[in-house]
Amino acid sequence: MRIKNFTLLFLMGIFGLFTTNLFAQQDATIDPENIRYWIGEGENQVVFIANWAEPDTALAWGYRFAGESVTIKDVMDGIAEVDYRFSYEASGSWLLDMHFKDDVLDLSLVEQMWVSYLVNGESSWDTYDVKTLVNNDYVKLGDTHCGTLIDPENYIYVWEKEVVAVYPLADEAMIDPSEILYWVGEGENEVIFAVNWAEPDVCYAWGYRFSTNDVLVKTVMDGIAAADDRFAYEVGSWGVGDITFNYGDLHLALVGPYWMYNINGGYAWYGYDEQAVSNGDFIKWGDVAVGTEIAPWTYVWETPVTPVANNTSVAENSTVSSLYPNPATSFTMLEVGMSNATVTVTDLQGRVLRSFAVNNDNEAVRIETEGFQAGLYFVTVSDGTNTQTLKLSVK
Repeated sequence: MRIKNFTLLFLMGIFGLFTTNLFAQQDATIDPENIRYWIGEGENQVVFIANWAEPDTALAWGYRFAGESVTIKDVMDGIAEVDYRFSYEASGSWLLDMHFKDDVLDLSLVEQMWVSYLVNGESSWDTYDVKTLVNNDYVKLGDTHCGTLIDPENYIYVWEKEVVAVYPLADEAMIDPSEILYWVGEGENEVIFAVNWAEPDVCYAWGYRFSTNDVLVKTVMDGIAAADDRFAYEVGSWGVGDITFNYGDLHLALVGPYWMYNINGGYAWYGYDEQAVSNGDFIKWGDVAVGTEIAPWTYVWETPVTPVANNTSVAENSTVSSLYPNPATSFTMLEVGMSNATVTVTDLQGRVLRSFAVNNDNEAVRIETEGFQAGLYFVTVSDGTNTQTLKLSVK
């Protein structure tokens, strides 16, 4: 009898392992490397997936944390706090509904309940406020209306819809006003104006000051174009036709079919000649060829923002130098703010890759980066008294 019982238990264990693996194989997931929206901070991470019906939609966020574990509730609360598109309702330990609403989707419960969730493709009976997740786990909650019931006795579902990574709410590649080198205009109010070009993928920023309560985007662009002869824009039948930047060997213009622009990282609803901005606002134009479309007619750009240097800012502080494009592909231009300086390019291991002398201040020199491996490098400019180290990213 003991042998029979042992054999039965062994076979049940094998069957349980088989069905668990079957669940995991049938359930659709996503690689953490494909997650676009990470929330929280820490060395550990989990992926959170929600599956809605009508339309059948599977969306995923990433969540980072510093402790050994977090509960599913911690993750959901963290996402809801940062991403206003996501929310949920609960009664005690029971999850009642989850919502996702943006300009395209308006998702909520279709079936009578949210079924028990899966962690790493396996079902768990702990409530969402108790179940803990550890590093590299993924958790999926789903509406039963779009799930596949693979274990009726235990009420276990899987969801086979391809998982889509949620894009960030806004264009988060910005720059602090304290980093801006080129200010145009006068007044106590200020905005930042940035443009994202392609080939090479670069983003340059200027600052604009004014004394009125608000100012049109067109006024900002006209002011910068009048002050900086490197920058210009053209107007076509549908608004801005092209934005250009010409400096030395760098000639930037439209590559994609058209330009789009954001205000404070979100979609701008009016034309550039009607849209007003006020103190503290951030304007970013972008070539759609290097943007990511997160909704119809809504793009974000992730290239780090580089402040444009000018002769005025260099004259005010003779130690200021700048690099652009940054990130670089085949070359970068170094605007040197020191006389009789030595320029050194090193990698993360401290190995010297380039070294040369510059005799005159305000000189723009070309640094070849073709052949560099993608990564971070340091460009050090020193005249013996002043030293400045700039970070250079190579794509």
